[in-house]
Amino acid sequence: MHEPFNIVGLNGSNSIGVANGLFCKPIENADELNLNGRLLTPGFVDCHTHLVWAGSRADEYVQRCAGVDYLQIAKQGGGILKTMQQTRSATINELAESVIARAETMLKNGTTTIEIKASYGLSLEASKKELDAVQRAKQSIRQNVIVTFMGAHAFPPEMNSENYMRLLEQELIPMAADHPVGVKFNDCFCEQTAFNLHQTRKVMQAGIQHGLTPKVHADEFNVLGAVELACEMGAASCDHLLASGSRQFQTLAKSNTAAVVLPCTAFYLNKPYANARAMIDAGCVVALGTDYNPGTSMIGSMTFAFGLAVNKMRLSPHEALIAATENAAKALRVESGKIEPGFPADFCIWPCANLDELAYQFVHIQPESVYIKGERVV
Repeated sequence: MHEPFNIVGLNGSNSIGVANGLFCKPIENADELNLNGRLLTPGFVDCHTHLVWAGSRADEYVQRCAGVDYLQIAKQGGGILKTMQQTRSATINELAESVIARAETMLKNGTTTIEIKASYGLSLEASKKELDAVQRAKQSIRQNVIVTFMGAHAFPPEMNSENYMRLLEQELIPMAADHPVGVKFNDCFCEQTAFNLHQTRKVMQAGIQHGLTPKVHADEFNVLGAVELACEMGAASCDHLLASGSRQFQTLAKSNTAAVVLPCTAFYLNKPYANARAMIDAGCVVALGTDYNPGTSMIGSMTFAFGLAVNKMRLSPHEALIAATENAAKALRVESGKIEPGFPADFCIWPCANLDELAYQFVHIQPESVYIKGERVV
């Protein structure tokens, strides 16, 4: 472990006055770190990942590349349910080790805070195993970790929707809320092949009753009213929003709910990108995440998500950086502050001079150094 540094040289092209929400008090007698013209940014906050899984869905990826639709694969028993079976078969240690490895990859790409969803177990035993694995992994993960429970990701094949809803409300959500890993959010996938609007409301209400803040996967393929419901119920975020339009953007803009866009998913599925430009113009708080998962976004690089936001979503580099730091922290309801000289923070130093260069090199560039709470970890 390296000694912490205080930041100096925050001027000119390196003056990035945005927040990532994870800061400490000034360090007494700390060494000074001179940037020497290199770019400094806050550490990325990845506010949407499904990091706990086992197995592979490479075959489905190849099918989609050949033209088979994601929803068609799901109807044939693939998709989330395939990962469910593979995750149920894995041990706690196997799941924890894979989470640690994925988090390390993300760290090397500049991510200093990770949201982790437990979302593939879909039974009491398997969901608890996922949360146990995250708890074990947290001991080795160097980033800040925020945990979300997503028992409402799909309906397991062994029970009908009514029985699974009862299980969610009476057992799964209470178990997650009481788990020592410290679950903060309760997420639900509202979609034609998943949970309808009425079921989504019940899932969110159950989470609220047990102290969990709601989130929702909304409008990924179809507009079902999930955005309006989420804003009504005080959700921290609506995520995906590929099918959303001006009505949903206006609703989000008038709420305290962040709009989380996931360009890596659109890239991986070869779908049209969410209209983040229109969201920002409407006044939405737009946040950025990777959606790192085995089926629709095998991408753990927030740098890549940042680059896609500029290249495909028409965000300026500065807007994309705010979406990947300050606004992503808001989507996780994390308090934010500014990087100031003398304050240790989560930040990255990049081998380039400005944000334009970072966007230009997004496919391959990695930070030269990554600091968490003022201590160099990469």
